[in-house]
Amino acid sequence: MDEVEFGRHLARLRRLGADHSTCEVKKSQGGLPASIWETISAFANTEGGTIILGVDEKQDFRVVGVRDAGAIERDLASVCQDLEPMVRADIHTLLVADKAIVVAEIPQVARDQRPCHKRSLGPWYGSRYRVADGDRKLTDYEISVLLANRVQQQHDISPALRASGEDLDQKAIDGFLRRIRDSRGTIFSSVTDEQALEMMNVLTRHEGKWIPTLAGLLAFGRYPQRYEPQLNVTVVAYPTSRPGESGPRGERFTENRSLDGSIPVMVTEAIRVLKRNMRLRSIDQGIFRTDEWEYPEEVLREALVNALVHRDYSEHARGAQVQVELYPDRLVVRNPGGLYGPVDVTSLGTTTVSSSRNRMLLKILEDTPLGDGHMVCENRGTGIARMRLALSRAGMEPPKFVDNISTFEAEFPNHTLLDQEALDWLSSLGDYSLSNAQRSALVLMRKGNSLTNTVYRSVSGIQDSRIAYKELKELVDRGLVDQVRSGGSTYYVLAREDSAVDGEIYMLESSQGAETSPVTDFQREVLVALGGAELSKSAIVTRTQLTPQQVVDTLRGLRKKGLVEMIGQPRSKNALWRAMRRSSANTNDPGRSR
Repeated sequence: MDEVEFGRHLARLRRLGADHSTCEVKKSQGGLPASIWETISAFANTEGGTIILGVDEKQDFRVVGVRDAGAIERDLASVCQDLEPMVRADIHTLLVADKAIVVAEIPQVARDQRPCHKRSLGPWYGSRYRVADGDRKLTDYEISVLLANRVQQQHDISPALRASGEDLDQKAIDGFLRRIRDSRGTIFSSVTDEQALEMMNVLTRHEGKWIPTLAGLLAFGRYPQRYEPQLNVTVVAYPTSRPGESGPRGERFTENRSLDGSIPVMVTEAIRVLKRNMRLRSIDQGIFRTDEWEYPEEVLREALVNALVHRDYSEHARGAQVQVELYPDRLVVRNPGGLYGPVDVTSLGTTTVSSSRNRMLLKILEDTPLGDGHMVCENRGTGIARMRLALSRAGMEPPKFVDNISTFEAEFPNHTLLDQEALDWLSSLGDYSLSNAQRSALVLMRKGNSLTNTVYRSVSGIQDSRIAYKELKELVDRGLVDQVRSGGSTYYVLAREDSAVDGEIYMLESSQGAETSPVTDFQREVLVALGGAELSKSAIVTRTQLTPQQVVDTLRGLRKKGLVEMIGQPRSKNALWRAMRRSSANTNDPGRSR
């Protein structure tokens, strides 16, 4: 971190009025705080973060400095070495207004090495997790999940000791055997049914008898809940957007079901129940309009299957169900156990790299029919990418994923990106042949979002970064999008409708003469951030990383030049700013607003 970046951190802290999930400040004038190890552990167990020592949070984040920066650096390094695994922090000192500020940038620890904990306390007492601006102790279950991530899980092939072969659906087993013998060549042609099922981990030998594995019971059991009553799915439909809030007739929910059976049965029944509580919506398909469910069926199927096959089946988690919650504005699917292995939330659906805690269950379900012509899963790491693609084709917003260690949650907003107003706006851009992904990206940018290549792939379901780059470049070449490089990264924003800042300045200079001064670097940065969007001051601060006062001063200067206009009332928190169109720029009244 240099002084410029430090200034941006400080500006954000003052704007928020508190520490946040990736930054912690301490006054530290009496030396290193004894609790600093908790923050280091918390950052290492989440997304990493920055510790700044020598800033007083209680005095509006005033820079106070530390007394002995060298000693603070050494003590910080010692704390990092006392953690397991050792944290390799970047620790350095900055001079700000002649005051020494010690900065420690804490990297996140690899998922298969967590929990990062204080060695003397051990993982159960010495592990912390970052939540908002605080460090909390991990629960026993969260610790067990993280420790389990270090080795390959085998809970799915544990023997279902109280079950027998008679608990399996013979018709489903026969179909499974036919398929693996047809699709896997001679491997299974010369062995008995029991041997084939043992090879596929459906059955296992225990005390001289064939009994189902947990995976076999879940895939083919007539009623697995006889032995594992909580390994099922609950579906609750709420009348309002807030759980527990009553509907217009006093109802707490419009549907409340507990679904039992094998995984194929539970998935099929859950989709049926959800459809019963969903509406149909009209979707544009070229020159036609078709009726589709609020959520595409493929999205429902993939979300349910993912939750059931990737959930935690350890003894600690067998008392928890997969939960499905349908609200008027969103669908939430939640399962016990967070992400497993090296994958993280940001990479979901943008790569085929996958990791499963239940490998054998997935292998079985590759050849297990769902009943609608699909196998339960493909086991190719493409399920979330297909979800994203189906949502993109339906013109819907991309899903949101949250990994809470003990649970994993997928949320699907019930918002149509490509509504009639958005379609009319897209038509006004000109006769471009745009893909659904490009159209959705433009609408998201119009809402004030900037998109990176990774975000574009997560929105569209495209996995190849080269294809994503090609489609984004097409938008840039057509003048619809601006490519912005900042701090070594590249992102894309909606282009200004008159397309070029310099062209605007030239127009003003032509009409006013040499009195018009060129835009400053800050002004150019704000104009690029605005693009074709309408943004609040706080949104401009976030995009540009300028301080709030710098943004205010810059907007004032741009307004005098007639390059921006305010939408709303002066001093209103809801006021928005946008770049002026060339055709609407009024050089005689640069300060107008509406």
